[in-house]
Amino acid sequence: MSDTTQADQKKQAAEILTAAMLRDWDWEWCEEREPLPGMDSTRWYARYRYSNLQPLPLRSWQDLPEPEGDWRAWKSPGIMPVAWVEFQNERYRRLRHDEGVVMGTWLWVREAMEMWHRNQCAGGSHQPADDQLLLRLAVGMRQNVAIRDALIVSTVGIEPLDYATLIRFAAEPSLPAHASTMAELLSEAFDSPRAVPHIGRFRASAAMLNRMVDLVPPSYRVQIVAILAYILWWADDPRTDIIAQIALRLDPDCTLASIVIDALRSGAKPEWCSL
Repeated sequence: MSDTTQADQKKQAAEILTAAMLRDWDWEWCEEREPLPGMDSTRWYARYRYSNLQPLPLRSWQDLPEPEGDWRAWKSPGIMPVAWVEFQNERYRRLRHDEGVVMGTWLWVREAMEMWHRNQCAGGSHQPADDQLLLRLAVGMRQNVAIRDALIVSTVGIEPLDYATLIRFAAEPSLPAHASTMAELLSEAFDSPRAVPHIGRFRASAAMLNRMVDLVPPSYRVQIVAILAYILWWADDPRTDIIAQIALRLDPDCTLASIVIDALRSGAKPEWCSL
């Protein structure tokens, strides 16, 4: 196979990956019935559409060496009591039920998103994260993946998001203007050679995500670890594979982790990696 053909196939795989990431933002809120609004993993993407490329087989967990020691993301108990985490999960569920998804999410994450934004601006230094606010993000992502997506875009975007935009992405992702902006930012981060990782922002995000993993029980960790896998892939970090596999260990239906692994197998990388 010629280098040109390989390059074309990698480019096509990258374009399809980006399209799959953006497809999620077309869904609509539905507030009148249970279960309460939000997306489960089975609705995150239409299962791999590779056009004329064949779906790539996923590596099984058994193909990888087990992480040394009791790696916290899937073995260790969380620092916070399970009963407290479950109580907070029910609080967010009730808030969305009583106030509606948009206002309920805004009320739930406004302080947590302010802390996330502040720590990113500070590069993760001199700004300790508040554990209770990190818990809100962890609980929120379990019920509403728009919160997860806002954290991803805030990390990989060329320019840092302002706080108002960050919280709008989390609370109102289905509004056409917000969905369009998120799509543009994600595409730009993937396609532009200018999207070199901002070390301070990346460090801050990774530190807060790692702390979230420590705080919550394993059943709340999959979306957190999936974000870590995605931003590590975007940063061309060699740990991406094992982190994505740990997300699948936590939840075999975690489609974001599966797509990251498929991107690794196909050689799809953000454009800045080719510099």
